[in-house]
Amino acid sequence: MFKSTLSKNVEWGHCDPAKIVFYPNYFIWFDQSSHQLFKNAGVGMEKLIKMYGIIGLPIVDARAEFILPSKFNDLIKITSWISEWKEKSFVIYHEIHNDGEIAVKGSEVRVWAKLHPKNHLLIKTDVIPNELKNNFET
Repeated sequence: MFKSTLSKNVEWGHCDPAKIVFYPNYFIWFDQSSHQLFKNAGVGMEKLIKMYGIIGLPIVDARAEFILPSKFNDLIKITSWISEWKEKSFVIYHEIHNDGEIAVKGSEVRVWAKLHPKNHLLIKTDVIPNELKNNFET
């Protein structure tokens, strides 16, 4: 299973008045880590758009379990991997570690999205190519 890790320093602007990470920032970091995962697998967004004609990988579900707080000046590591492939969607699982401890667990369900062929104001899901999935096997 191919995994990718992204390190982040918790900055002042990421925190609430108690100097604890304000929870929406975790979802921003999940998104950044998801894009880094694809880039590290050799299929960044620009390549996906060019090769497969997709318009993106929209999120249809996102979840998080907050276990330990992260605070101003902490160095966190976000490890991400695709935990499940379906025909037109996939699940990216995230673990955020702070000082070797799991601080947050999360997941995103994303879909393989293209423009609708008859109405370009709409998107539609499409089948994920098996050749793409091969980039995430180790």
